[in-house]
Amino acid sequence: MIKDLKDLALRYGYPQRILIFFGITLMSLVIAAIIMGIVTSGGVSTLSLRISTLVQDVMLFILPAVITAVMVTPYPGELLAINRGTSVNLLIIVVLTFVVSLPSMNALVAWNESLTLPAALSGVEQWMRESENAAKGAVEMLLGGTSVGDLVVSILIVGVLAGFSEEIFFRGGLQRLLASGRMSPHAAIWLTAFIFSSFHVQFFGFFPRLLLGAYFGYLLWWSRSIWLPVFAHILNNSTVVYASWHNRVYGEGEGSGLDTFGAESVWMILLSIMFVALCLIAMKKISDMRVRNNENKY
Repeated sequence: MIKDLKDLALRYGYPQRILIFFGITLMSLVIAAIIMGIVTSGGVSTLSLRISTLVQDVMLFILPAVITAVMVTPYPGELLAINRGTSVNLLIIVVLTFVVSLPSMNALVAWNESLTLPAALSGVEQWMRESENAAKGAVEMLLGGTSVGDLVVSILIVGVLAGFSEEIFFRGGLQRLLASGRMSPHAAIWLTAFIFSSFHVQFFGFFPRLLLGAYFGYLLWWSRSIWLPVFAHILNNSTVVYASWHNRVYGEGEGSGLDTFGAESVWMILLSIMFVALCLIAMKKISDMRVRNNENKY
């Protein structure tokens, strides 16, 4: 077993590996854009958006990461960290972390949404908010429908597939390639998180998504398995999908409350931050123990 990313046999130099990844991503983006344009040429609908999302996830996220991994190393599974499993204990802590983080994350989301730019940049702010509203409208259409079947389909597409494909691309591909040179793991994690949040082009949700991206990145670094951040990403996305569906079915006034829980209580926010920190410490200790035990087998 390869104990560290630096020990992995890699082809090409560090800059060349990064260029290969972005070159393949750019070509995939062009092909995906063409296919998505054809799919939506008859009009934008829930069905066409769902098909376009499938195309995006496969063509833009999964394929570039897999093709690059095959090209730059004889051990693509090791590079993408898909060949190592995780543990039930870590999965449980991920769920617990998600639950206790709700008040602090909801407060951060509310703060980010309330940000305003200086008066001199009012035109820029208006454009940003219009872009944000357009993105939210597209997401609402993508998640459209009030039946249980609509909920299941939305969870499969936005929760499971999007969570998996984005982690393969950003954490398994980009973060691992950045960390395969002289860049420190911390720098690779935060740079990837910045790119991850910027990619979504939702300015008034940038900071919560930045922290989520860094969280997913540390889960990968600690556990050395892509499946832990994949699980965390799917959990987060699926909860958002459920909250949106619940609000459509029962109305905003009788929503699930997951997107506002604890956000207005200073004590709940402080307790949330404290418990999240404890969960992260426990997660790292368990991950370190698992890594040492696995290495001692070889």
